Amino acid sequence: MNKKINFKHSDDSLKRTFKSLHAYDIAVLFDKLDDDEKERVVRLVDPSKLADVFVSLEEEDQIEFFDRLELPKKKLILRNLESDELKAFIENIEEERQEEIIDLLSAVKRKTIRLLLAYDEDLAASIMSTDFLTISEDLPVKEATNYIVKSSKEQDYIDTIFVVNSDKELVGFIDLKQLIMTRGNKIISDIMEDDFQFVYELDSIEKAIETIKDYDRNSIPVLTPKHHIIGIITADDVFDEIVESSEEDYEKLALISDFDPSSSAVRRTVQRLPWLMIAVILNLVTASFLSIFEVTLVQVSALILFQPTILGMSGNIGTQSLAVTILGLHMKEIDSKKVPKKHIAKEMMIAIINSLTLAIIAFTYVTVFLTLVPTGSQTPFQISTIVFISVFSSMFIAGSMGVFVPLIFNHFGIDPSAASGPIMTTVNDVITLVIYFGVATIAIL
Repeated sequence: MNKKINFKHSDDSLKRTFKSLHAYDIAVLFDKLDDDEKERVVRLVDPSKLADVFVSLEEEDQIEFFDRLELPKKKLILRNLESDELKAFIENIEEERQEEIIDLLSAVKRKTIRLLLAYDEDLAASIMSTDFLTISEDLPVKEATNYIVKSSKEQDYIDTIFVVNSDKELVGFIDLKQLIMTRGNKIISDIMEDDFQFVYELDSIEKAIETIKDYDRNSIPVLTPKHHIIGIITADDVFDEIVESSEEDYEKLALISDFDPSSSAVRRTVQRLPWLMIAVILNLVTASFLSIFEVTLVQVSALILFQPTILGMSGNIGTQSLAVTILGLHMKEIDSKKVPKKHIAKEMMIAIINSLTLAIIAFTYVTVFLTLVPTGSQTPFQISTIVFISVFSSMFIAGSMGVFVPLIFNHFGIDPSAASGPIMTTVNDVITLVIYFGVATIAIL
């Protein structure tokens, strides 16, 4: 935020300042203020901007902001929030307080929120908004336009107007722009689009995302089995869901659960430390296991020079295969109900080609390097052969694990994103080192 707020100014001056600021800028400012300054923000921000500021706040800040409001302003915010925003706020509050907030709503909104809260979080209906407009198919355009002008509220989504028949079944839609540009004496049924995409209330969120993406719609209706429209899912809802899902997946990949940017260093340490301790234990076990190769390491010191290269190459190919497989599962390009033979065959072929190519490059490099800089009593050819076999074997195995591990996890109902992170990396390192020093032991001793 470019504009600096001076809280030493009078209330009138601060009111003018807040009026000139975007709601998002005020929300960003809120978290950095002390208690007295927060009180002044809550008291002095224009009531018409309160809901926009509230929506822009982080979840924890929303609760604090709301608690600082006087009762009339609390009701004002709740009245101006869209139904999906209101639902998201209420479900993040402790259960014992949820009814307290719901009681502040109008009877209609209470019924709506209870309906939204009843849906499982992975269903399309759980992210829908009930703030939309419908018109009858037999209305003249002029009457329909007047109805929309008189009936629409600030939080209503009116870019698309949904058309229903006499039985309240959804039969089409019309974009607001088209409605405004059409002659007033025409009938809605003559100009509406009847080829529309939708999801049922018990369809998955993933299906809603795919529908909006595939058909490039700004919104799609959510229907009951009887084709009655009960809500809409907008592109903004889908974007928020994708962002949240991506953040969750990234946390799983890094094995960081429930990341909260406002949490203390101690809390973050507690979240991360167990996984790091597991990785450390695995590394210590690896070190103990590799002690059986002590004689090999003493007699073939040149092996140490190329250990980082082999570890890095196997780790990279494993990460690539893992990422492609997880992405394919998430984007439904891989059928999770069948064995994806085509995907497996393609990734295995890629692993063979990449492993062989890089093994040949490594063989050539090691041969030239040890010819110019002799190390130990072994010939360059001997060490190069060990590196060649180790690079090819470890990279091929790492690439195979990157394909099969997430598929196995997914088959047993475990999130495939959990197949990565420090644990997967450590397992790859263990296998690579065992192959490297095992091949050296067999070849030289």
